[in-house]
Amino acid sequence: MNRYLRALSAVSFVILMSPLLTFAAGLSTGEQDTIFIGALKVQPSVIAMAEKKNHLSELKRVFDSLESQFISALNATRVFQLVERSRKSDIELEQGFAAVAVDPNDKNAAQTGKMAGASFAFLPQIDGFEDKSETTRHQAIGRASLSRKLFLSAVVQIVDTTTGKLLPDSPSIQLTKTEEVENARIGQLSGSDEVIVALAKEMAKKLSQEVVAVLRPAKVLAVTGKQVLFNRGSEAGFNKGDLVEIYAVQNIKDEDSGELFRNEVPVGQAVISRIDKNQSYATISGDDMGITKGCVVRFIKTAASRAAEGEPPPDATQPDFGTKGDTGSTPGSSEKPLKWK
Repeated sequence: MNRYLRALSAVSFVILMSPLLTFAAGLSTGEQDTIFIGALKVQPSVIAMAEKKNHLSELKRVFDSLESQFISALNATRVFQLVERSRKSDIELEQGFAAVAVDPNDKNAAQTGKMAGASFAFLPQIDGFEDKSETTRHQAIGRASLSRKLFLSAVVQIVDTTTGKLLPDSPSIQLTKTEEVENARIGQLSGSDEVIVALAKEMAKKLSQEVVAVLRPAKVLAVTGKQVLFNRGSEAGFNKGDLVEIYAVQNIKDEDSGELFRNEVPVGQAVISRIDKNQSYATISGDDMGITKGCVVRFIKTAASRAAEGEPPPDATQPDFGTKGDTGSTPGSSEKPLKWK
């Protein structure tokens, strides 16, 4: 099912109205925002279930790995400046902040956040974990096989430290990983630590991508002919051949309530033709209804999905800038720039 419009009309736009989180005023311009990461928590019910099923050691292992991997994954995005956590006093401070910041009416949360010098706080929590295994014994040869399935669910609450309030969007990810162990000696059959670490690493990467998308969605930096440069790459989850939708954005304030909204208008689609960790080049596919610098870029479809549906791959011969039909547009320009009235 295609959730996005593939053909756009200059006469009839589809306006997507969604709440603009109240952190907009707190985001800095021209520099990285400082982020405060709270201590990773585990819901008590998850601990109780793991204890009941004798999986506390596995839960602790995924906890330890996710806590360190999440910090590394966020740092690798190069979007935020992370508050130093190595000193004991810093750890005690963030633990105290995590305890009070979840109360949206507690103004002390804002002061605690300001002490850490952060604009926002990320409060990660594990809210689901399962480790299921099935063993098949081969008595005739004294061997056994193991089929293992791991499930992990985690959420990151985002707090605006200027108000102490939780933002309405809390990125949540659920992942499963399987492991097969064949023909091990009976009595020596067990699951590996490797799959736990791999699960935690994937969770950390996806969570970091989601929180970046909430606060700092991908944006167009330049347009040259049919080529679009935007400020996210493989570290943000994009891949060569992916199809993306590009939106013109206008922030609108409700005069009655004072609430801010984001008015997003789809202005075109593009296929990523070149990518590195931090940036992507994409070729406009179809009509350009006003793609220009500052537009928001959102993922639509993977390269694998496009290939399965018979869509053409990105042109490997496409030059870095411009196209054969380039009309001489300069970076940041567009054939049909959209003007808000």
